[in-house]
Amino acid sequence: MDNRPIGIFDSGVGAFSVLNKLVEVLPNEKYVYFGDSGHNPYGQKTSEQLKKLCKCIVDFLIKNDAKIIVVACNTATVAALDYLKDIFDIDIIGVINPGAKEALRVTKNNKIGVCSTVFTAKTHGYLNEILKEKRENQEIAVYEEGSVNLANIIENGFEYNEQNEEIIKEFVIRFMDDIDTLILGCTHYPLVEDLFKKYFNGNIVDPGMQTALEVKDLLAEKNMLSDRKDEYTVKYFVTRDPDTFRNVAKNVTKLNIDDINEVSIEEELKSEGF
Repeated sequence: MDNRPIGIFDSGVGAFSVLNKLVEVLPNEKYVYFGDSGHNPYGQKTSEQLKKLCKCIVDFLIKNDAKIIVVACNTATVAALDYLKDIFDIDIIGVINPGAKEALRVTKNNKIGVCSTVFTAKTHGYLNEILKEKRENQEIAVYEEGSVNLANIIENGFEYNEQNEEIIKEFVIRFMDDIDTLILGCTHYPLVEDLFKKYFNGNIVDPGMQTALEVKDLLAEKNMLSDRKDEYTVKYFVTRDPDTFRNVAKNVTKLNIDDINEVSIEEELKSEGF
């Protein structure tokens, strides 16, 4: 057994779509959450910038005794997951592979859409994973679309108004009419899943639950599950404006969000040439 915390990070509040599921399937674990609000949005950064950011964040989480790390950001998963696995001696799980496998499981007509950031769409993060995971001789069509602003709008406190609803409607109707499965390929998007459901009637895949289940399976396989009887605890670290983080988080999670600490990784980033 291992009672050290699970580390999880994102560019802000997006990781709650994964953390909510982790707490559901692993309710007695401790968690350390890093919200990099000071460098949001990630979807407009380069691969090299993202690798440097993620390296510094993983360093921070390891120093805070994390036993496993979840990259709860699709953009960071595409840009940095393999790099992080190469340089750190700790289990690190991204969100794209679990989401890709779930989409392949539920699709009936093998036509899958992916709503993501522009970075994830341009780098074909889900397409590549789906093609890797599909059955031999399985014909799959993947349609990828990225939004420039939606993650940032959610990060700053999404309001249910006509303008924001129109953004999601326009996003969804870009896809071919005959896709039967839509992946919410940015961890911010499941936080407003109800609006995606309003405009898409097929299968909607939120990679958060599958990611949480993979974390649970890996920890069980390595005998690293917590044997605590107490309820979960979460310690939060953010790189900008903890009050805003708290206020937005209250609208996207029922988890306790009292223990929030503002930290800086600027010196570490400077040493990386960021």
